[in-house]
Amino acid sequence: MRHISTKLGRLADLAASMAVVLLIATPAAAYTGGAVSNGGSIKGKITVSGKQDETKEVVKDKSFCGGSVPAEKFIVSGDGGLKNVIVRIDAIDSGKPIDKEGNFTVSNVKCRFDPHVMVAPKGATMKVRNDDPVLHNSHFYLVQADSSKKNVINLALPRQGVEIGKKKILRKPGLLSVKCDAHDFMQAWIWVAENPYAEVTDASGSFNMSDVPAGSHTLTIWHEELGEKTVDVTVEAGKAANVDFSF
Repeated sequence: MRHISTKLGRLADLAASMAVVLLIATPAAAYTGGAVSNGGSIKGKITVSGKQDETKEVVKDKSFCGGSVPAEKFIVSGDGGLKNVIVRIDAIDSGKPIDKEGNFTVSNVKCRFDPHVMVAPKGATMKVRNDDPVLHNSHFYLVQADSSKKNVINLALPRQGVEIGKKKILRKPGLLSVKCDAHDFMQAWIWVAENPYAEVTDASGSFNMSDVPAGSHTLTIWHEELGEKTVDVTVEAGKAANVDFSF
């Protein structure tokens, strides 16, 4: 009897261990898009004080690029509104549909990337193009949790008018850093989103998320120089929740 009891105990321990393994191995639920019947919105303004944009020295192709280009880190409106801040909700598993058919293009134009900061959905096709009469390339890196960068893809754009579209660039979610190896002063950032609740602030520092499911959410606010902050917000059906944040 003691032998049977011991054996049953071992089987119970094994079953419990397997349950833990299965729990750990189970992936997070994928985002589901559809109609939002009880939605509200989140809008607001991101501001900063005491900051002004700098310039970067041009060391190659000066005859076309000029002697310097704007860094574009601090594009600040007259009342302190900060452009190019990413505002997003990470922990959300359902809501409005994701649009993967949009125009997600980064252009090399006047020796800078346009746009400087953008949001694109995971799984969409990323396009890069060269509008300049000089050689460029678009080198994509995935920024890791420790701030190191993992190579994703390097696309050569040897002449004006070249455009390349690649699906693999947006294969993994997270932050992409885009550089031009030929002109190391060029920089762009892309947030690859797993849901449609991610916005980039406009020239006034404003953002507006629509069709957000009612309930409690956490906004993540990211800026390339000032880092990342979080703000809790409650959305009520049919209403706009206002979030103003100052770095």
